[in-house]
Amino acid sequence: MRTEADSFDILDRALKAANADEADAVFISSDSNNSRFANSQIHQNMSEVSAELTLRVFVAGAMGVASTTSFDRAEIEEMANTAREAARHSLPLPKFNGLYKVCGPASAGRLKPARTPPPAEKARALKEVFARDAKFAGSYGTSISSVACGNTHGIRRYCTTSVAEATVIAIRGEQSGYATAIARDAIDVIALGDEALERATLNENARAKIEPGAYDVILEPAAIAEVLEWMEMITFSGQSFEDGSSFFVDNLGKPMLSKSLTIADDAIDPDFLPFPFDLEGLPKRRIVLIDKGAPKTPVVDKIYADRLGIEPTANCWALGSPDHGMALHPAIEPGDATREEMIRSTQRGIWVTRFNYVNGLLEPKTALMTGTTRDGTFLIRDGEVAARLPNLRWTQSIVEAFSRIVALTRDRRRVGAWFNAFGGALSPAIKIEGWHFD
Repeated sequence: MRTEADSFDILDRALKAANADEADAVFISSDSNNSRFANSQIHQNMSEVSAELTLRVFVAGAMGVASTTSFDRAEIEEMANTAREAARHSLPLPKFNGLYKVCGPASAGRLKPARTPPPAEKARALKEVFARDAKFAGSYGTSISSVACGNTHGIRRYCTTSVAEATVIAIRGEQSGYATAIARDAIDVIALGDEALERATLNENARAKIEPGAYDVILEPAAIAEVLEWMEMITFSGQSFEDGSSFFVDNLGKPMLSKSLTIADDAIDPDFLPFPFDLEGLPKRRIVLIDKGAPKTPVVDKIYADRLGIEPTANCWALGSPDHGMALHPAIEPGDATREEMIRSTQRGIWVTRFNYVNGLLEPKTALMTGTTRDGTFLIRDGEVAARLPNLRWTQSIVEAFSRIVALTRDRRRVGAWFNAFGGALSPAIKIEGWHFD
């Protein structure tokens, strides 16, 4: 993790080497550790110190991007030459008015990295998990990072941040259970082990099968987070709105989903995974994506804010990204129910711990997706959890599903994503009518 002075020095050298009409740069350095385990044994403990510098240049309105992990003068010059050459062979960006010149203060404030446990402490906690009557697999990772960005108009941003994320799968016989959490500070991996074991052993002697059809479902936050990962790309992004594949197109302001559904991109909530700015230096703020069932706005970087005539939303998370805006902090507003109440109100339904092998590209306009359930799928009969079910294949339009929300829990959980180094998803458990199982 680099200091502010060191990070800005590297940024300044890159921006000077750009020698272009405009340029911006991002420098991220991280110190991370990840403990992976299987069969109740840690089989890999990886520690890595890494850093990467990315430079984006604009020549005659066209863009070029290049990166390097070596920061001496010659390597930075070569990176800048590569970015300039890419810009010279690219077409000008339509309606682009240039990089930010004034951004204002970073509204979330400067973050200080929280304490993350060292490898030995993580190993001791996992040893306690492994003492339970099951086999455990998963991972427990921690990271401390510094993030700096700036441009040739004098904008400079810097913060340090930390993250801890753990996933635990308990396996007993043919059954498995799953639990996961992400936080800016430490994770209670022992509690996750207990939760995973509870899911693995719930109704372990009662098995059932179902016929294909539509069932009421109760989806846990990990399952909802998998859906949101795809919606970040096919629904919320600037690119999906511009190319017409998002169901937001022609529907902004129209109440087409359940009135109980509000989703915001919220990177300033201190109880979520706060981050103060995007990588173009714009301060983060809460952006409502769906307001009481009505789509409000996609998220955009500066290029697509100009192109689409949309107010900037501070959602550039990779310079030159083809998504042109990603909602990496989607948060679903809670309801007023409990899981127990949702189960008691269900005559015949399915309780799902998480999804796996999801494909969200079947029909983006309706957010039609397919996938399987995994690590804990349960039959609900007459208001009680009656039996375990095998993993089930489903195919469902999320637009239809989100229009049939029955209840949301008061409690919410943070869930991470493999590609998301800045945030995650924050979701309640949700009860939905008529989910289609194949």
